[in-house]
This record gives sequence, structure tokens and C-alpha cells, in this order.
Amino acid sequence: MNGQNYNIDLSFALGDPQGSFAQTLDRNAYGVDASFTTKIPKMPVHIGAGFIFQNFGWTERNEHFNSNIPEVDVRVRTTNNMITPHLLLRLEPGFGLISPFLEGSVGFNYLYTHSSVINDWDEEMSGTVNYDYLTSNFGMGGGLKVRLYEGFDDDGEFMGVALVLRARRMIGGEALYMREGDLVSTAGGLEYNLNKSRTDLTTFNIGFMFNF
Repeated sequence: MNGQNYNIDLSFALGDPQGSFAQTLDRNAYGVDASFTTKIPKMPVHIGAGFIFQNFGWTERNEHFNSNIPEVDVRVRTTNNMITPHLLLRLEPGFGLISPFLEGSVGFNYLYTHSSVINDWDEEMSGTVNYDYLTSNFGMGGGLKVRLYEGFDDDGEFMGVALVLRARRMIGGEALYMREGDLVSTAGGLEYNLNKSRTDLTTFNIGFMFNF
């Protein structure tokens, strides 16, 4: 159909660390994967950009709001996260109801530990990045797109919705980072326990792609 030139992709992402990254973390990561792509005319190729956000650990504790106000406690939450912004190339021949595709990506892994003060409504009152690190990332994989709906609205604009299943192998560079519990509050301040490894992982996604 005419008009299928742009895609917005939003999905849940499960990250399975590989190699030395798995040995250090000893747990999966969870987050979201989003991208925007456009189709090259007369070719089964889409290009665009996206990002993956994943959390691989968090801790929480109660502290006095102020040493002069011991009656009031606040929650202090520390999370360990990774954001992967990337450029994306997708080969999607298009075979009807079920369409396989292949993808490649190049970008960065931004790993950071963030601490914040949380109120009773789970809203952040104040926060700071305690430590961060930037390294390279290359991805390759593929999946299936299952068409759920295609049609035109009253103005003649095309709209399509598809279920997307995807797996990617993400080859990440070496990084320094903290795991869950590695940022320790002491009487003298903060203690940083850093880990060093590559940041390879395999991601598994399920979500939706919107075509227009």
C-alpha cells in the first residue's frame, strides 16, 4: 500500500548478558526498545535511529530527610542502567501477513548509576548521576512482523499496526560500571566498587510497530 514510508517501533526488552558481562552481573536486564525508521523508495530497506533503555539492578533505603528533622524519613533509590542509542538498518522484504526481517545497528552503550530521593507517590524529588561510562556497541539480529491491522482513515491516510518479535546480539565494548549494591553509603561519604568487563548481551523483544 502507498504511504507505508515510516515506522515507529516500541517494545519490551529483555537483556541476557553474555560472556564476562554475564559473569559479573549474574542477572538479566529489563527495559524498553524504541526506534523510528523510514523506507528507502523502491527498496526493501528501512533506515533510522533508536534507543534501548535497560535496568540491571537497584537498591532502596530509608534516610532522615535532614539531621535536624529526624521525624521525617525519605526513600533513597539507586538504579544501575544502560542506554543504547544507535543508528539502524533493517532489511524487510515484506511477504504479507507474516514478514521476516534482518537488522543491523551501530551506536553506544551509556552505563550509569543514578541515585534519587523518592516521595510517597514514587516521584523523584531530587537526583544525581553518581557514575557513568560510555563505550561502543554493534548489533545484529532479526525477527518477525505479524500484521494486525492495515487501513486508511477518513482523510485517506494509511495506518498499520503489527506485532513484532525480535532477537539481537549486541556486541558492547569494555566498560567500568557498578552493579546492584556496589554504591555504598559510609560515614565518610560514598564508596564506589567498580567492575570492568565487556558489555555484550542478547536482547529479546516483543512489542508493536506502527506504520504510516
